Amino acid sequence: MLERLRARITSSVLIWDLLVTLLCLKIASALRLNLDIGLDVTEQTVELPLALYGAVVVIWLVVFLLLTPQRSLFTRSLLEAVGRLLIAVTLSLASFAGLLYLSFRDVSRLQFFYFAALNLTGLLLAHLAVRSLLYLRNRNSWMRRALVVGDAASAERLMGEFMRRPWVGLTIVGYTSDAYDAPIAVPRLGTIAETVQLVSDKQIDEVIFALPPQAHERIAKLSLILLQQPVMVHMVPSVLDLSFARTQVEMIGGIPLISLRESALTDSQRIFKRLFDMLASAGLLIMLAPVLLLIALAIKLESPGPVFFLQERLGEQGRRFRMIKFRSMYHDAAQRWEEVARRDEGGRLLHKIEDDPRVTQVGRKLRRTSLDELPQLINVFRGEMSLVGPRPEMPYVTAEYEPWQWQRFRVPPGITGWWQVNGRSDKPMHLHTEDDLYYIQNYSFWLDLRILAKTVLVVWQGHGAF
Repeated sequence: MLERLRARITSSVLIWDLLVTLLCLKIASALRLNLDIGLDVTEQTVELPLALYGAVVVIWLVVFLLLTPQRSLFTRSLLEAVGRLLIAVTLSLASFAGLLYLSFRDVSRLQFFYFAALNLTGLLLAHLAVRSLLYLRNRNSWMRRALVVGDAASAERLMGEFMRRPWVGLTIVGYTSDAYDAPIAVPRLGTIAETVQLVSDKQIDEVIFALPPQAHERIAKLSLILLQQPVMVHMVPSVLDLSFARTQVEMIGGIPLISLRESALTDSQRIFKRLFDMLASAGLLIMLAPVLLLIALAIKLESPGPVFFLQERLGEQGRRFRMIKFRSMYHDAAQRWEEVARRDEGGRLLHKIEDDPRVTQVGRKLRRTSLDELPQLINVFRGEMSLVGPRPEMPYVTAEYEPWQWQRFRVPPGITGWWQVNGRSDKPMHLHTEDDLYYIQNYSFWLDLRILAKTVLVVWQGHGAF
């Protein structure tokens, strides 16, 4: 349940923690120089080398990833969250003190005290501010809507726990059950068989299964169907389920919850991936600005219509977004789709054909060199996509997906990916899913770098793109 909120907040809070820490280190040097306390000092004795600033980033990053005080902001009580933060800062400061003793002993104890006090105060205030914003957000009806599949007692208990913990950002809107229990504060919205339709009709964000162990087969079937909708799926497990759980168990008021649709990335993997995406996409957009302007001019000169082509795609967890590309077709291409619709021998829809008459001359060159994909760097910078990942799928293609294929949405979609560097457009769209699942199951940051390197080679050789 907390995966989506953690994905949105954890990485940004950690980045701000690092920025606040570096600012505190800089201010501590200024205070030691300007406050008339202790012995006379010169600027040279208090100004720290850049290497120490880098060491601080590494130390705080490692400790905060291990202790995750940023995640405690919305998964723990206020006392627990503050305690986790104080432990993380204290451990980081102790590690930094040891490093100073071994490498740069000219730093005065008073200067280190300034830094420690500023860091503790600054991070505490920052985390309290984030906690307050989360609370105000939830009070302003920005709550995620949850549907319980189970009995009335489970629904009522979950509602009570979430009401006592508003920072979780969740509200129970109702439950589905085949039994007609006595009326409670949570409304019964229908039978279990109507769950899928209710998720769409009631705009549900989270589904929580609270069924007995003998209903596991039914849970599995419904979960596969729900994968086709942008909804998180969770289960209140039995004792046996907890013994064999292969995913993280969240405790909400003593109620354990197992996510059946958890992201394939750990918190640390997601943070490193997002940081790399932001830095790389921003740098590439700046460096390639002249090329982007020339391509835009060529598109405008050849045919009427907009420079960019915006298309709805499905991203992580099936969320919809507008993907940006350079327009490579004539402006009436959408109306001419029937002209080029093709299916393979198995009756499955082919996404691309090589002799598509709707593609312009400039567009054909852009596709061959993959330059039409460059505006997607904007999607990457905005967090809708990643540099590497499964291709963001079109809704009409996913309409023909088998349930198992929806597993490809467990990571952010990418501009390039494993299937692009192992066949590109030579492989029909429906065969990409197996490559995407291979990428998800074997994910690492080094695999991303390997795919990026192979992408440059494949694009240079011009294999398989049309």
